Amino acid sequence: MKQNEVMPSQLSTSKIFFLISAIINIVYAVVLSIYAAITGLFSCGIGCFLFIIPIINIVSCVMDFISYNKLNTLNQPGTYSSMQFASIMDIVTVITGNPISMVFGIINLIYLNDERVKAFLIEKRIY
Repeated sequence: MKQNEVMPSQLSTSKIFFLISAIINIVYAVVLSIYAAITGLFSCGIGCFLFIIPIINIVSCVMDFISYNKLNTLNQPGTYSSMQFASIMDIVTVITGNPISMVFGIINLIYLNDERVKAFLIEKRIY
């Protein structure tokens, strides 16, 4: 297999994972925000501190969309670092009860540690 044949499949898989993870993080953020609002309403405002939890999902969602966009165009510098940070944020979302994004983040980090992926990104000058 040539290097150019292997990399687009791994990068397209990562791109799909980032898109699915971003959508799942949006859903989790909305559900957790509704839960925080209801809890805050029935606990005389004490439950409003739960609004801090969906921030993790929102940040992860934004980073997933940024990484998806960079993988979609493959012409923006810093693609590797954006993908790495988005993958780490996906792993952190397990704190909010999102195991699916955690699995996608682990898989994306495994892809990023592959030397062929790094070589492909360096060759495209977007490392």
